[in-house]
Amino acid sequence: MNIIGISDTHDSSCCYIKNGKLIFACAEERFQRRKNFGSFPIKSLRYLLKKYKLKPKDIDYVAVANLSLPTTNILGLNSQFSIKDHLKIQENYFYEHLYNKKNIKLTKIFPKYKFLGESYYPVKKIKLSTSLENNIDLFNLNKIRNNYICKFFNINKNKIYFFDHHRCHAFYGYFMDPTRLNTNVVTSDGGGDKTYETVFTVKKGKFNLVYRGRTSLVGKIYSSITLLLRMHPVRHHYKVMGLAPYTSNYNIKIIKKIFNKSLFIKGKSLKFTKDKKMKDFYFYFVKKLKPYRFDSIARGLQEFTEDLLIKWFKNIFLKTKIKNFIFSGGVANNIKANKRLNEQKFVDKFFAPPGPGDENLSIGAAFSMVYDRLGYKNANKYIKKINNAYFAYEINEEHLKKFKMNKYIKKYYSPKIDKNFKLTAKKIKKGEIVAVCIDKMEFGARALGHRSFMCDPSNIKAKEKLNNLIKQRDFWMPFTPSILSDNFSSYVKGKTKYCNKYMTMSYDSSELAQKHLKAAIHPKDLTIRPQLVSPNVCKKYYKLIKEFKKISGIGAVLNTSLNIHEKPIIMDPQDIVNDFIISKKIFIDNIYVYNTLFTLKKIHK
Repeated sequence: MNIIGISDTHDSSCCYIKNGKLIFACAEERFQRRKNFGSFPIKSLRYLLKKYKLKPKDIDYVAVANLSLPTTNILGLNSQFSIKDHLKIQENYFYEHLYNKKNIKLTKIFPKYKFLGESYYPVKKIKLSTSLENNIDLFNLNKIRNNYICKFFNINKNKIYFFDHHRCHAFYGYFMDPTRLNTNVVTSDGGGDKTYETVFTVKKGKFNLVYRGRTSLVGKIYSSITLLLRMHPVRHHYKVMGLAPYTSNYNIKIIKKIFNKSLFIKGKSLKFTKDKKMKDFYFYFVKKLKPYRFDSIARGLQEFTEDLLIKWFKNIFLKTKIKNFIFSGGVANNIKANKRLNEQKFVDKFFAPPGPGDENLSIGAAFSMVYDRLGYKNANKYIKKINNAYFAYEINEEHLKKFKMNKYIKKYYSPKIDKNFKLTAKKIKKGEIVAVCIDKMEFGARALGHRSFMCDPSNIKAKEKLNNLIKQRDFWMPFTPSILSDNFSSYVKGKTKYCNKYMTMSYDSSELAQKHLKAAIHPKDLTIRPQLVSPNVCKKYYKLIKEFKKISGIGAVLNTSLNIHEKPIIMDPQDIVNDFIISKKIFIDNIYVYNTLFTLKKIHK
C-alpha cells in the first residue's frame, strides 16, 4: 500500500509510506528556502514522486491533514510576516475587531500582500482574510484544496482523505515511539480544526478519545508574549525559553500572578478556564505587564507554562491511571516544560517526538489513513517501528561531484577524502568549525548530525566564533551537544531512558558535563538539551564523534543546525554556497560533504 501524506498549512510537509514503512518525510521550507513555508508542498512532492518513481496508478491513497484551513495559512502569512507585520495585524486589525467592533478587512491592512514562493494552489484567487470576517468561505477553500490535490496527482477524488489536525498530531506521536506501550497521547498547540488540545489513551494500539477542547490557550499566550517582547511569535518561542533562567526573583511572584489569573485549571478537570475579561491574548497582557522587565516577563511566562502543564498532566493521570505520556503539537516544543513533566512522580515514561509541531501533520495523516483502512490491530503490526528521524532529502556521490565543481568551492577550498573522519576530528580539536552535510536529512527543526555545524564542546572561543561569524544568536541562547551513547550517563542526569535522541527534552548536566561540554550547555541554569548518538542509528555521526573522543577524551561535539539565522536548515550542499558564500560572504573553516572534507585555503582565512 502506497500512501502519500500532505500538510498544506504553515510548516507544510509531505511524506511517503510504502507497505507500512515511513520512507520519506520533509518540510517544504527546505525546498522553498523560506522558513516555516506554508501552502501546498509542491517542490517536496515533485522530489518525492520523481525519486521513488511514483505514477498515478501506484498511489493508493493521499492523506491530507486538516479538515479545514484559514486562508492565512494557505497564503503563507506565518512564514512571510515580519515582527513589524505581526504588530500591525494586532494593532490595526484584531484590536479594531475585538475592542471597537469594526469589521476591518485584512486586505485593507495589507493591500500589497503577495504570496512568495511557489504553490500549486491558485493563490492569486484566494482572498486574504480571517474567521473574524463575515465573507470567509471555508467550504469553497476546502473545495479548492480537494480539486487541486486531485489534479496534481491525476487521481480520482475517492483516493483523497482529510484528517483532523489534532488526530494527526496524536497518531504521529504514538507511531514515532518505538515502544508502543499503553500510553496517554496528549496534544496542545495554537489551534487546528477548532481545537487547542486533546487527550487520547492508546491500549494495545487502539486509540480512545478521552477529551477534546478549545480551552488550552497555553500556545496562544506564549506566542502573544513572545510578540509583546518584540520577538517573532511564530519562530522565537525558544528565545523566550532560553532567556527565562537569567532573571532574579524580583517581581516574579507578581508577574506569575498575572499569568495565573489569565488561565487556570479548576480541581481535577481536563478543561482550562480563562479570565472572563480576556478578549484576546495580546492586548490583555500589554497594560498588565508594562511595568516589568522583559527578562522577568520571560521567566514568569515559562514558569506559568510549566506549572500549568504539570497540573493538566497530573489530572490526565488521575483520569486514566496511565503513567506513560506522549506529547505532540506545538507546545511540545517547549523542552524546559518537557523536563519538568518528565521529572514528575506520576510519570514513568515521557516521549516528545522529533518535529512535534505542525511539520508532522502529513505523517500523522498518513498513519491515520493506515489505521482507518486496516483497523487498530492490523495497523499496529503493519506500521513499522521507527528509531530515527532521518527521512528526508538524501546526499549521494553526484551531489559531491557537483559541489566539487562549483567555482566558489574550487576557488576557496581544498578537498580531501576523509571517510574515517580522522582529519575532521583533528579540525574540531584544533578549534575550527566544521559544517557537515551527509546522508538523509533530519525531519523536524533539530539538526541531528546530518545537516549540522560542529565544534569542540569544551572550547568557549570556538563557540563564540561559530556564533559571531555564522549563527548570530542572542547572547543568552545556549548551544547543544551530541553525545555518544557510551558517555551519555556520564554527562546527563535524570530520567533519560526514552526521550533522548531528538533534542526534544532538556536535563540537568553533571559536573563532568560542565567541564567537557561547557560551550554546549545553558550558561545560566546549566541544563542540557542533548542528542544521544548510537552506532545502530547514525553510524557515520557516531564514528565522527568517536574519532574526536580518541584525541580529546570528550565523548561529544557541540552541534547546531546548519543554516543562516532566519533561514531553513541546508538541504543540498549547493545551499551552503548560496546561503553562506554568495549571499552573506561567510566562509566556513571546513565543509564535510558525503565523504570529503573541504578546508578553507590559508590565503582566504
